[in-house]
Amino acid sequence: MISWVEKLGVPEIPLAKSAFSQLKGYWVEHKDLNLEQLKEDLWSWVDSNDGYNISVPEVAKMRIILCLAYEDNRELEDVGYFEGLLVNLGISHEDAYKRT
Repeated sequence: MISWVEKLGVPEIPLAKSAFSQLKGYWVEHKDLNLEQLKEDLWSWVDSNDGYNISVPEVAKMRIILCLAYEDNRELEDVGYFEGLLVNLGISHEDAYKRT
């Protein structure tokens, strides 16, 4: 998920940049992070920015970043939620569902 965000680009939204940086530190460097508070902040942004309209690139990218805030985010991949966001952002179905 982290590599996809890096490929797609972090939205030019302060919360997105901050959240992604913190989440990358959490997952890669095992830094402490209050995931619950971060999820709350990200959901608040999504809910107040047409969060169901995932055809808007910033919304889809914020939802991908939000996936990273969940400890059990592999479950989101297993049900295709994460890949569906990638497809909405123009990634081919084949590439989105490819397991590396």
